[in-house]
Amino acid sequence: MGDREIGAGEGQAAPGAVRRDDRLSGRLGIVVDGKTVAALRMDGGGATLEPAEGPTRASVLVTSMDELQRMARGELNLVVASLRGSLSVRGDVGFAVRALRALEAGMPVEGAGQGWKAQGG
Repeated sequence: MGDREIGAGEGQAAPGAVRRDDRLSGRLGIVVDGKTVAALRMDGGGATLEPAEGPTRASVLVTSMDELQRMARGELNLVVASLRGSLSVRGDVGFAVRALRALEAGMPVEGAGQGWKAQGG
């Protein structure tokens, strides 16, 4: 039945069944002041910074490089930034929010230069 693992019975998920469609995987585009500058390939427990080219599952839009750098350092409260209008998401909003929360919690980002909070663990 699609990407969901179903246990025995009337189509009900077995206790502890893994829903593969809930995995945090895909590309998150990073858009600064209307220009896509990079993408993060999310793959379960980590992320890799990649060139902007190619399809993305969602995009996070910020108004400036300063906002992006503050987000990368963990200094930007995502909810407050969203309410102020300096951060928004497009595409698969659920995926984008899960990805941003994972980054905010310190998910490692491979290939991110200096200033990315999660770089180096």
